[in-house]
Amino acid sequence: MRNVESITTAISLWMARLGGGALLGVALLICLEVVLRMLRIGNMSVGTELGSYALALGATWSLAYVVLERGHVRVDVIARQLPQAPRTMLDLLALSSLAVVGAVLSTGAWGMVSTSLRLGSLSNTTLGIPLAIPQALWTLGLIWFTLVAIGRTIQALRALLRSDMNEAARVAASPSSDEEVEDAIAETGSRLGTSEHTRS
Repeated sequence: MRNVESITTAISLWMARLGGGALLGVALLICLEVVLRMLRIGNMSVGTELGSYALALGATWSLAYVVLERGHVRVDVIARQLPQAPRTMLDLLALSSLAVVGAVLSTGAWGMVSTSLRLGSLSNTTLGIPLAIPQALWTLGLIWFTLVAIGRTIQALRALLRSDMNEAARVAASPSSDEEVEDAIAETGSRLGTSEHTRS
């Protein structure tokens, strides 16, 4: 199970990085467009369209990694005051809700891609990009997010059935302030160790 979790985390991390890289690339492209217009060298106007695609890609391709990092925002002021068993049940409900939302979004997105393919829809811009291409990439992110959320829900449910509340909390609960501090310390130590190793 831990091997599957490691592979899933690695895939999700790289998808998030690619999404972020797409956003960074479009930002640089828009900067180039602005400079060219200021210098009256050219008049490129593709940044806005590509930016919308990159924004959709960056958002959906990072969702799965956020699930694995338990980074989705929850208003759990009351839940944290409850005993561990009901608190874990609420965490499981929140996680399964993400899976349901992801399934609904994925179904709608897949229908949109199918329609674009059937109609041969093109973007109403100078690029004329087949809309099915960015829509398919966007849908891929949603589907992966849904699969990861379902997998984590099953993992947490199995831990709950074994009465392993700690494992269920590790999978489904939002990180506590103590865990966030420990993670920050561990990450800082890792970076310092890497820096010292590079210098030596």
